Amino acid sequence: MDTLTTEQEQLLSNTDFLYENSPCGHLSFYPGKSIFHVNQTLLNWIGLSREEVLNQKKFQDLITVGGKMYYQMVVLPLLNRQGFINEINFDVAVKNGTPFPCLFNAFGIKGADGKTVAVHATILKITDRKQYESELLKSKKMAEEERKRFESLSNIIPEIIWTALSNGNVNFMNERFFEYFQCSDAVPRKTSLLHIIHQTHCKKIFRSWVESVQQGEKFEAEVLLKKPFNNYEWFLIRAVPYKNENGHIEMWFGSCININEHKKQQELKVESLNNSLSQAGEIISIKDKTLEDIAYSQSHLVRRPLANIIGLVEMLENTEEPNTNNSIVLMLKQSAADLDKTIKDIVFKI
Repeated sequence: MDTLTTEQEQLLSNTDFLYENSPCGHLSFYPGKSIFHVNQTLLNWIGLSREEVLNQKKFQDLITVGGKMYYQMVVLPLLNRQGFINEINFDVAVKNGTPFPCLFNAFGIKGADGKTVAVHATILKITDRKQYESELLKSKKMAEEERKRFESLSNIIPEIIWTALSNGNVNFMNERFFEYFQCSDAVPRKTSLLHIIHQTHCKKIFRSWVESVQQGEKFEAEVLLKKPFNNYEWFLIRAVPYKNENGHIEMWFGSCININEHKKQQELKVESLNNSLSQAGEIISIKDKTLEDIAYSQSHLVRRPLANIIGLVEMLENTEEPNTNNSIVLMLKQSAADLDKTIKDIVFKI
């Protein structure tokens, strides 16, 4: 384990060393007059020697023109009134270099008359922080420009477009929506869609939407929406999640398409199919009744030649005379022909 040497321990307990090498700049000055104390850290930052600063420069000489005006008009009056000031942003001038941003903190030492006679200040260099803030501000500005561009494009599209945050809260409806449904100005624009859903669908749609948001799955539902004069029409509402490179949902993009004519055509087809099925059922019933009537009315016609055939067969079995057998065979043929004709007549009626 590394340990400090005796010399290093002495340095860390030496207030002069700590002051000179502090991670922030220190200086003391008379208000409106020269600087009488400054640490090495600040000298290194501004690129000046101690001789060039002490009793040669005022604090105002170390900051840019805009900062000088702010110091005279705001900082000094505040120091006189409250005795301290915190986190004032100045740009500090650098010899042969670019000014750097800093946070200025100071407290005043007052004389017997209550006026500030001396000021001790710390200068915290925030170049990296300012760069980060600048990049963040630039990113926000770009995001805002992208949002405005998207909204402008969405307002041109003839379809109804909407977006929602990652938590499912709707944050944008394009102008086409308000033109089409003529929503009242009293209704909040971001929740307008909820106010026009038919009450019989509202709970179900809301429940399905919450489930889609929680599961991160696309949303699709057919719903009745209220148009002017309390007329309701069918619409298909869809929404898909937009995910970042890490797979996290950042927002939802949705559409709202009128499918009222399509639904009407579906209903007509279903009605036509039902009618066809009803007609087919009626035809089957009629056929069944016809078959019953034919079976009842024609059964005796079938039984007569059939009975003749059965009787003639029995006679053949009991008769041995050839002439008689020939006569019986002729009668069998006639009875079979009668039976065949009767069956054909029945089939023709069916």
